[in-house]
Amino acid sequence: MARNYRELQAKMDPADVADNRQRVREELQRMALEELRNAKQATQVEMAELLDVPQSSISRIEQRADMYVSTLRNYVQAMGGVLQIQAVFPDGGTVLINRFGDYEDQPYVVRVQAESNGRYRLRARPWHNQGRLLSTRALAVSGFMKAMKALHVSEPQISAIRKSLELRSETEIGGIAGQRVFSAPDLVAAGFESTSE
Repeated sequence: MARNYRELQAKMDPADVADNRQRVREELQRMALEELRNAKQATQVEMAELLDVPQSSISRIEQRADMYVSTLRNYVQAMGGVLQIQAVFPDGGTVLINRFGDYEDQPYVVRVQAESNGRYRLRARPWHNQGRLLSTRALAVSGFMKAMKALHVSEPQISAIRKSLELRSETEIGGIAGQRVFSAPDLVAAGFESTSE
C-alpha cells in the first residue's frame, strides 16, 4: 500500500528532516538551469510562455555559459525565485549585491494598465515623484498573475483588480483607501525594469 509522503515525514526525526532539506538546498545550488527547471517541474514551453519568448530562446539560455544578469534574473523569476548575487571574500566576508542600474531604495506606487490582446502592464512611480519610473513589459495573464504573486498581492485582490480593469483601462493596486507601496527590490523581483515613460 502506498503511503503519503507527509505521513512518513511526520514520523521522521526533526533533525533528519532538517538534514534532508539542507541536502536538497545544496543540490539545487549545484544545478544547471535546465536541471533547476526540471526540478521545479517546468517545461521549456511553459518557461517560454511565462517569459513571452520562443521555446528556442529557452533552449539557448539553458546552454549559455555567459549571459546578461537581467536574462538570468527573468529566468529565475519565471520559476518563482529571486536571483541574488553575492561577493565572497577570502576573509570570509560576503556582500549581497542587490542594486543594478538606477533603482533607488524608496517606496513605489504601482498601477496596472489593461492593454490590447488581454495583456497587462504594471507601472511603478516613486511615492514622492522623484526617481526612476519602473515598468514591466506587456504581460499575458499567466505573467501578470506571477508578477502580482511576486508582489504578495492576494488572490481576492488580484480578482478585484482584474474586474476593475473590465470597467476602466487602469487601476492602482490597493485602491485609494488600501494604498500599498512597494520597494524597488520587490518590483525588480516581479519583473519591473527602469523606463523613461
